[in-house]
Amino acid sequence: MSTTSLMPEKRSRLAVARLIMLVAVLATIGLVLAFSGTDGFRDLLTDVGSTRWGFIAFVLVYAFAVVVLLPGTLGTLTAGAVFGFPLGGFAALAGASIGATLAFLISRSMGRDGAQSLVGDRLGAVDEWVGRNDFSSVLVLRLMPVVPFNLLNYGAGLTSVRLSRYVVASIVGMAPGTFLTTALADEADEPFGAPFLILLALFFVALVGSIVIGRHLQNTRRAQDLRRVQESPITDV
Repeated sequence: MSTTSLMPEKRSRLAVARLIMLVAVLATIGLVLAFSGTDGFRDLLTDVGSTRWGFIAFVLVYAFAVVVLLPGTLGTLTAGAVFGFPLGGFAALAGASIGATLAFLISRSMGRDGAQSLVGDRLGAVDEWVGRNDFSSVLVLRLMPVVPFNLLNYGAGLTSVRLSRYVVASIVGMAPGTFLTTALADEADEPFGAPFLILLALFFVALVGSIVIGRHLQNTRRAQDLRRVQESPITDV
């Protein structure tokens, strides 16, 4: 076997090793969180939010927490409790967006080449489809609350989603739920008051609405793909 043929194989093995390392680190973090709980994270966010540079410090800690797989919802609720509404919504959205972007970049740099080496043509087919629908794909997944937030952050980095489209679609998709959640947290001291009950009703309406909108966008995208295939010229082999 020639030296030139060995080099791609070596790069492929290194790429797979980086992917395995990334998965192992994330799995370890997940296990640690499962056993240790998240009370310390909530307390830390509350403490840094109360300092002189509270808003900036909160956003940075929130972003770091997203990278290490801590639950975003807990941070968003804490933002509402610490800063109130609407400032807490901006803090949570900024932290979540920065953290999601960092997680995407880590996954893209450490895992994408390894995923391509392991999956091969199957990832290429996914990439081709995602490349045509990257904004709408991310937006649909962000709007559907059943899709794990942290899983999407790292999973998107393994695909051909463009960074700019990923960031914008993530912000647009996360904004409604983020501001509603912080508003609920801001009114949580009076759980039987009219503002809290109204916000709770709006939250469930938004939850159901996001699923409906997500499915509608998904169906529309599928119809467009089917129409594109039907209109494409057929060439004989």
